[in-house]
Amino acid sequence: MLLETTIHTIRHAHTQYNSEKRYAGTIDVPLSERGIREGREAAAKLANVSIDLIISSKLKRSVETARLLGNGGIRIVQSELCNERNFGVMEGLTWEEVQNIIPPVLFIKVGNDLHSVNPKGGEPFEDLWERAKAFKRYIFREFKGLKLLVVSHGVFLQMFHGVLSGSTCIESLAKYPSNLELNTFRFSDDHLVGQEVAGLLKGTELRW
Repeated sequence: MLLETTIHTIRHAHTQYNSEKRYAGTIDVPLSERGIREGREAAAKLANVSIDLIISSKLKRSVETARLLGNGGIRIVQSELCNERNFGVMEGLTWEEVQNIIPPVLFIKVGNDLHSVNPKGGEPFEDLWERAKAFKRYIFREFKGLKLLVVSHGVFLQMFHGVLSGSTCIESLAKYPSNLELNTFRFSDDHLVGQEVAGLLKGTELRW
């Protein structure tokens, strides 16, 4: 008998670091008032979506978003496997401040965005890719056959979406999810059979 597993993913709601265009990474920043408001708006739109379990990263902005989306009625499991990438020396800095780091951080362009390759103390993309693969194995080992909502972070979700869709590590960097963007992956046993994306908020959200 084939098991149908649905994996919805959502990037956490807005934080003050988003407005300031700061790299948060492993810094445990909370949601902003705007993020709380928009999280409640997104929760109302998700009310008719069948979800058995929410898996959140252990960072505050993700946990707070998961609680808003679950609205007290869905079990939440926290996993550090889906924490955001560690940006090392870049964490807490704005884009402009990062340009002044010595020695300079190397960036590569994939899609319409620039991606930091070697920030001092940062997590290499290869390691993040392996973590995303480990997170997929964890999901299919523990929760296969369920309808799941993963609440996580922009760069980690780039990698995780790539793992789920069969892209390469570098190809996965081409699409960066907006705050509260809903991506859905449907599996029959271990085979991807459907994929879609939907916005949960009005208008275009900030990339940061």
